[in-house]
Amino acid sequence: MLSRPGEARGWFARPAAILLGLGIGAVLFVVLFPWFPGGAGMREGDASAWTLSAPRDLSYESLVLTEAAREEAASAIADVQRRDDSIAELQIAELTRQLALIGEARADVLSASARESRIRAATDGELSDEAVTLLGEIPDTDFRTLGDEARDILGRVLSGSIAALGVEAARDQAAELLPVSLDEDQRLALTELIGPLVIPTLVVDEARTEERRQEARDAVPPVRVTRERGQVLVVQEQRLTPADIELLDAAGLNPRGVRTTHVLAAGIVSLLSGAACGVYLFVARPRALAGVRRLTLFTLLLLAPAAAIKFTLPLVLPDLDRHFLAYALPLAASPIAAVVLLDLGAAVLLTVLLSSIAVFVSIYLPFADAGGTGQLETARAFLAVCAASLAGLFVAARATNLGRYLTAGFAAALAAGAVLGTVWLIDPDRRVEDLAWIAGASGVSGIASALIGVGFFVLLSRPFGIITRVELMELAQLSHPLLRRLQDEAPGTFQHSVMVSNMAERAADRIGADSLLVRVGAYYHDVGKLVAPGFFVENSSAEVDPHASLDPLQSTRVIQQHVIAGVEIARREGIPLAITQFIPQHHGTRLVEFFYRRAAAEDPEIDPDLFRYPGPKPQSRETAIVMLADSSEASVRASNDRTGDRIREIVESVVRARLDEQQFDECDISLRDLRVVADSFVATLTAVYHPRVEYPAPTARELQERGVPAAERPGAGEPLPDRLPQGERGETRERGEETATRPIWASARWRRRRDG
Repeated sequence: MLSRPGEARGWFARPAAILLGLGIGAVLFVVLFPWFPGGAGMREGDASAWTLSAPRDLSYESLVLTEAAREEAASAIADVQRRDDSIAELQIAELTRQLALIGEARADVLSASARESRIRAATDGELSDEAVTLLGEIPDTDFRTLGDEARDILGRVLSGSIAALGVEAARDQAAELLPVSLDEDQRLALTELIGPLVIPTLVVDEARTEERRQEARDAVPPVRVTRERGQVLVVQEQRLTPADIELLDAAGLNPRGVRTTHVLAAGIVSLLSGAACGVYLFVARPRALAGVRRLTLFTLLLLAPAAAIKFTLPLVLPDLDRHFLAYALPLAASPIAAVVLLDLGAAVLLTVLLSSIAVFVSIYLPFADAGGTGQLETARAFLAVCAASLAGLFVAARATNLGRYLTAGFAAALAAGAVLGTVWLIDPDRRVEDLAWIAGASGVSGIASALIGVGFFVLLSRPFGIITRVELMELAQLSHPLLRRLQDEAPGTFQHSVMVSNMAERAADRIGADSLLVRVGAYYHDVGKLVAPGFFVENSSAEVDPHASLDPLQSTRVIQQHVIAGVEIARREGIPLAITQFIPQHHGTRLVEFFYRRAAAEDPEIDPDLFRYPGPKPQSRETAIVMLADSSEASVRASNDRTGDRIREIVESVVRARLDEQQFDECDISLRDLRVVADSFVATLTAVYHPRVEYPAPTARELQERGVPAAERPGAGEPLPDRLPQGERGETRERGEETATRPIWASARWRRRRDG
């Protein structure tokens, strides 16, 4: 290679490859991180969105069911109770307090109603009106007797073990212990006074009860749950219990949170994908990925569909309804765009990486194996993405019109449908109606891929400095406004550009360069001559020399201006950068030799840099080819000797001169390429300037048939003239001259037709 390693090959060095791999791997890890939309998993009380089956044989100890069984055993153990002696003392003290308050109310000089209110308040309203009246009016002796009887009876009743259910029986016992000597009102008052104070004397022994219940729990063995592969675990719309959630967790059908193993797997896949990109850049050294913008575009074409896969597949898989919506994703759009904007190798690499990412996501997404369809979904994911992408990119690789991209979309759809149909044949759950869904999904995917791919071309080509073949074909039309101007205002330059394009296109095709780009670049390489076309020899007449009145430096400025003006004209006319670069690079930093040599003849010390083109030197093989074609065509056209040997000598001298001038130091054209290019130029120029057969003059009979007057025809026995009369020029070829066609209205035959 003749390129400088630090510039032309810098993008393919090991550091660049490592940085690309690490960058893609890091961003891809963020994309593939195991988090999914709405991915918190199902919870207790939720309705199941699907009927889920066991993906494999299950056997596990159910913590939920074991705990439920143990709690059931514990709840069957009755509370252990013990007698609390302090309860009787507290209740007797409460009775004494109430009696004291009633006694105070009796002792105070109060109205009957006020006294009754205080008595009722002392017992918290538990006494009836009859009992309140009795306690307020009976003599003090009887009151004290009733109080003593009440304390004695309450103490005797509470001395026993009273359970919660035995309180009513204890109160009945208290009523039976009342002395028979009391009248009915006194018995009522004592019953109402004692009854509320009779409460259970047995309390739960918490420690002993818990001990016995724990013994009951420990006696229950763990509950083991078993399910066979394919057995239904939950049905659609079923409300999930804790046991259902545990069952789904055990089957791996209800991932919640972030699993360390999934994070590690995502990291490995991201690292391998990034490494694949770095290795491809380092080993293959694709020219299409040289530069920050092109590497950024490649990364974008990988990460955008990867993100679409990650966040879309969880919404449509598992496909328990068999609608095949996952395969309607237009994932082939990225490889199709890559083959047009970058190159075939990058597109194939994207296809492999996206297919692998689709497989990985289909395996580790939530509910991936619901219904036992995981293996088939994985096969479909890989085959559909791979087949659709490969079919689409191979059809679109050499597209020259938008219709070809639509064809690529149909090819992608057919390929995806074919592989999905193949998997359908081995699907045990296949149904005939599946074929309609497969066809629809494949069609949507293919057509959408083509449309999105075209959108990529339109939106991304200019920002990333890339020109598509469709744009090149549009620019190659000779009816383009700028080429029309060149034909009208600088016809000699136009013919020269066409000749250069033919030479360069053929040579580029032979060395594997972009022949279409070379052809279009050659068309526009001299558009700057539109500024002053008469100052260039191919557009000026032989009688007038526009440089005669200018000194060599002024003439050089005029000649150099066609490069600067050409760039400005191309920019103003919206010519893409990929074509505009041919304008300054086809001259590189060469000298304007003719005028420099004239100036040097007058002043040998004159600075040659004043006569150099502004450059830069050719940056690609394509611009280098146009530089050589431009110089070779001009040199051969200027030579009087156009024999095959002389043409080869001229072409090879041009190539040697450009090498000596170091014009190819910044592009990746090799010596072998230069040899092939030179041979191609020689073949093309020899074909153009091949010797022509000398035609004899027309016979007298021919001239008679053409209507030439007899006076202008040679007589019998006279030799035919070497030159024909002026009106007949162009009916044959003269030595060293091009054909000049006689006007049609000078033809006798035309006059006879005109006159009827």
